Amino acid sequence: MPNIDPALLMDYANTARQAEICQAVITNGSNNKAAKALGVDRRSVDKVMRAMESRAASKAVAPHRNVDNETMEGFEAKRVSTAFNSDGDIALQWVIQEPLKRSLQEKVEAMMEGMKDDLAGFKKPVKAPKKVNADYLATYIIGDHHYGMLASAATKLDNDDWDIKIATKVLIDAVDRLLVRVGDCETAILLNVGDFFHADSSKNETTAGTRVDVDTRIGKTFKLAGRLFQMLIDKMLTVHKNVIVVNVRGNHDSDMACHLSSCLEILYQKEPRVNVLENYSKFLHYEWGNNMWVYHHGDRIKPEQILQTVIKNLDNEWSSHKNRYCLLGHIHHHVSREYGSMQFSWFGSLTSADQWHSDSGFSSERSMTAIVYHKKYGEDSRVKITVEALDG
Repeated sequence: MPNIDPALLMDYANTARQAEICQAVITNGSNNKAAKALGVDRRSVDKVMRAMESRAASKAVAPHRNVDNETMEGFEAKRVSTAFNSDGDIALQWVIQEPLKRSLQEKVEAMMEGMKDDLAGFKKPVKAPKKVNADYLATYIIGDHHYGMLASAATKLDNDDWDIKIATKVLIDAVDRLLVRVGDCETAILLNVGDFFHADSSKNETTAGTRVDVDTRIGKTFKLAGRLFQMLIDKMLTVHKNVIVVNVRGNHDSDMACHLSSCLEILYQKEPRVNVLENYSKFLHYEWGNNMWVYHHGDRIKPEQILQTVIKNLDNEWSSHKNRYCLLGHIHHHVSREYGSMQFSWFGSLTSADQWHSDSGFSSERSMTAIVYHKKYGEDSRVKITVEALDG
């Protein structure tokens, strides 16, 4: 099977690392020799080169396949038709072009795949605290934060603005206050109960397609959110020995929540004290000591349905733990209720009301909660920080 000249692929490198690998192939003459020169696995080089070849092919550049007419900017090859004469030479060739139609999710996934070699293990280990209590775990609960939302006090009855700068400062301040109050638990969970992002696409829409007011472009929002989570995690690592990150998929940000977890998992590959839970399902769970937690955003489902789903699908976990909790968001209010032998808790949010909710008369206390659990006995105590306390 003929191979494409690697020199032709240099223009299709998405990152500096991809360009470095491509140059190594050019210099050393083969993927195998390039891998040895770079000190990486041969399969890593093959994967990068295939990705670049695929990107070139989407532009109809594949001279080793008798296609070398690049598509226009912003277009990709929909179909290539080639007619050969009796001598085997190309007689006619058509490249049918169409505008790029990749979804935001595909774009982000492609971007993350391209950046993986650059980002892997980017976050170096943080020095662990000297003294922690192994019998306790703290859960820091980020209510529906609606990061990227825009709300102006000038157009609402309340006096609360909201934008990315405010959302960042308020959350950092709340976590700082809670870290001081919670103490020396060995393990901590940073729990985002869903709808951390206000929009789920560059169309400024939720997952279901509802238009929302946003502060800036979705790409910038995502980048700033990644930096914010890094700050929060690094702060928690100075107090707790282990940090588990849980990003629940909400009705506003089902896809963005997955992308956020994927990025954080890659960034903290070299930090053994950080564990990012996979969030492909809307149902997540975690076990520790005599405790089991189930996490769900709480949209379009009743507590009884959650209880039935947990008992059916997590029957071994259910029977192995005496203390069972379900932590949810969505309603922006603090509610605690017991169903069967599972304690359900919904949590408030630090977020200001947006225009629609303000006009509709909806309001709630703006706060963030941390819960401390004992390894054997379950919930021990709660600490709640309000926006008013932060302002004071």
